[in-house]
Order: sequence, then structure tokens, then C-alpha cells
Amino acid sequence: MLGLTTLRRWWHGVLLAMCLCSASPAAYANEAQLQLQAVFLGRFASYVQWLEGSQREVFEMAVVGPNPFGQQLQALYADKLIHGRPVRITQADSLAALGPQPPDLLFIALPTVAERQAAIAYAHRAHILTVSDAKGFAEQGGIIQMTRVAQNVQIKINYDAALTSGLRIAAPLLSIATVLRKDSP
Repeated sequence: MLGLTTLRRWWHGVLLAMCLCSASPAAYANEAQLQLQAVFLGRFASYVQWLEGSQREVFEMAVVGPNPFGQQLQALYADKLIHGRPVRITQADSLAALGPQPPDLLFIALPTVAERQAAIAYAHRAHILTVSDAKGFAEQGGIIQMTRVAQNVQIKINYDAALTSGLRIAAPLLSIATVLRKDSP
């Protein structure tokens, strides 16, 4: 006869095996990539300097459009500080739903180019760091584009867009990215 502890361990093992078998390796890879992107958002922000006087008590990070991160951002940044400030995560389906106070960082997950262009224009006016994984985002005026290549995330920075938004990006971040500039060929 099995002891209660042995039975519990066996049952937990069965549940774990069921969970592992039900998810595909591609799902795990996608989940890991999203976690990596979520971490990068905070890292990006730590290498950006905003305009004087634009700092609030809370660092506001927002996602506009379908949120690819689910609850990962809330879990990851619940007890973290960015520029010495606690982090608040918000999510909005559209630009209009963002509210009157613009965020410090805006992850743009809007599905159409026109919607992304409107978000980029809004962000430039409000001095917001924009990040997206949409193809062509940096070329369209977004500041930081993350691209997944195999198991890696590649970073593209539109330096001129950052300057237009009144943001300064530190050299360590620029050194690991492909940097787009007007004077570049």
C-alpha cells in the first residue's frame, strides 16, 4: 500500500507530465521570448534619459493594443524600480483609452500600420519611449524595435525618433543595437 506522501508525489508527477505534454515546444519558446522581451522593456528604460521635469513618482509602462505579455509585466515589475521609481503597468485597447496622463514607456501592439503611426505621432508629442516588435516599426518612426531571430532578440533603434521625442539613449544600449540615423546610408 502506498503512503499518502508517496501518492501525493505520484499525483503531482502525473499533473506535471500532463502539463508538459499538453504544451508544444513552440509554445514554450514563444513564452520564453515574451519573457525576454518583458525584461528588455525595463532594461531599455534604464538606458534612456527623459526631459527634465517630466519625472513623476511612478514610472508608467503601458501596452496599447492586444497585450502579448498577459500578466508577465505585472509579475515582473511588481517590486522593481525604474529610475528609482516604482513601476505601474497599464493596458489599453486603443490610444484613446490610455487616459490623460501619458506613460513613460509605450509598448505598441496595434495591428495596423495606420494605428501604429498614430501611436508613434502621439508618443513623439508626449515624449514617450516607444517599443514594438512590429516589422518596420523603427523605420516608421518608432524608437526601439525588437525582432526575434532564431532564439535571439535583435534590437533596432531609430536615433532620430528618440531625439524628436526629447529622449537621450545611453551609449551602452546604442552599442548593442542596429542604429538608424538620417545620415546613415
